[in-house]
Parts: sequence; structure tokens; C-alpha cells
Amino acid sequence: MLCDQTSNKADYLLYTKSAGEYDRVRFAGVAGRWGHGRQVEILRSFADTWAGKNVLEIGCGTGRITAELVRWGANVVATDISQEMLDVARGRFDGRDPSRIPHFRVMSVFDIDVSLQEYDFVIMINVMGRLSNAHQAIREIASRMSARGRLIFTFPCLTSVLLPVAIVVNLRGRSVTRDVTSRWYTPGKIEDYCRSAGLEIVGFRGNHYVPVPRLLFVTLPFFWACDKVLGKLLPQRCPSVFAECRISNAIAQREKERDFSPLAR
Repeated sequence: MLCDQTSNKADYLLYTKSAGEYDRVRFAGVAGRWGHGRQVEILRSFADTWAGKNVLEIGCGTGRITAELVRWGANVVATDISQEMLDVARGRFDGRDPSRIPHFRVMSVFDIDVSLQEYDFVIMINVMGRLSNAHQAIREIASRMSARGRLIFTFPCLTSVLLPVAIVVNLRGRSVTRDVTSRWYTPGKIEDYCRSAGLEIVGFRGNHYVPVPRLLFVTLPFFWACDKVLGKLLPQRCPSVFAECRISNAIAQREKERDFSPLAR
């Protein structure tokens, strides 16, 4: 789905206007904190240690994930399209040791202006479903990644227990609760996007969340139970799915051979 310029502008304005209250709306209260905690728990499991890892976070928003990465010892560059969101994220580090403050910068996934060769991880949490062209975003990242790097992102899963909601969202092209671009994907479609970009999926890991924590917090027991049962066994039935990707073996081998070729010296 390609969204027109007006839609993209509307998305930008929504995040800009809501930056100051975004965390309170989405991640406050028992249900919101539980959803945040599950994402943090899963993300942390992708590395034995994050200490010393170079991480590029695309779409950092208010910095809730950024703060965890720094706490784990990672070296983080955090980006977002909204300066207002970045201002909130930067505020999390007021009074901190300057050496442990991430580098914040305005950047879109469709206009990456930094080399990704030095990064161990490129991560996008709760971003893919808001993009006007997810396929292009994956291609932009893959074309700049090193063979040792990993791309980790989440996507709203069309085949989950929230299928009826997902169908409505995809028909509208907008979220059912906010006037913002929204798109849900099947794991198969994500695999196709990655494969065509020269990436291979290392694995999927699912997690559940309460869609509107302030209004639907009473559904937490249901989603908690689903998360326990389906999270690892059937990630494709979870509303949010983590995908871990790497450069495909064939492409990585070609790059290795090129690096050791006499012509490359």
C-alpha cells in the first residue's frame, strides 16, 4: 500500500502533536506496562549481551526502547522523523553521564543517510505497520547492511487472533483508533519482502498486547494467556511479531569472495 503525500503529512502531524502524551496513552497503566515489558524481554533475548554493541534504532519515538538499550550497555544512535518525539526521548537522559547518552537525529527509513556497515543491529519496534511502503523500507536497510549485522523489527500480524480488526484496518488503510497509516502483514508477505531484498529470516517471535490499554485493560488476562500459549509455539497467531533477519548466505559469501579478491586490493 502506498499512501499519498497528504496521508504521510497527517501521520507526521499526529506524532508531532502527541509526543508529550504518547507514553501516557500507550504505555501507562498495568496493560500498557505489561505490553512494553514483553517487547523489552523479547528484544533482549536476541543477543547474549548488548554491552558494546552498535545499534541503530529507526523510529525510536519517545525513547522507551532506547533507554533499555542504553541500560544494557549498547552504543545507540536513535532516529525518528519527528523532532518533537526526539525531544521527549532526549529528556529521558537529562542528568545522565554524557558518555551514556545516545546520539539522536532526525532521519526517515526512506532517506537513510548513514552507513550501516558499522552496526551490529538495526532495530525498528512498532514501526513497520505505520510505513507507507514496508517493502521499500526493508530494501533500503538491506542494501546498506553488513554481513555480520542483524535487522530486528516488529510487524502487526494479519494471521493473529485479532484477524477481524486487522482486516478492517487493511481495508481502511488507517488505524481504527487513530487517524494514522496502518497496515497488517502475513509472515509469508514479510518473508517475501525480505527475500527479495537479499535477507533471510532467522526466526519469528510473537507477543501479545492490549490494543488500546486505557480502554481495553480488562482484556489483559485474555492477552496474557494467549501470549503464554502462543508466543513461542505459534508466533503467527500473535498480534505483534518480531522478525530477525540477516544478509542471505549466498550474498554474504559473494561479499566475502569480493573482499578477498586480488582486484579488491
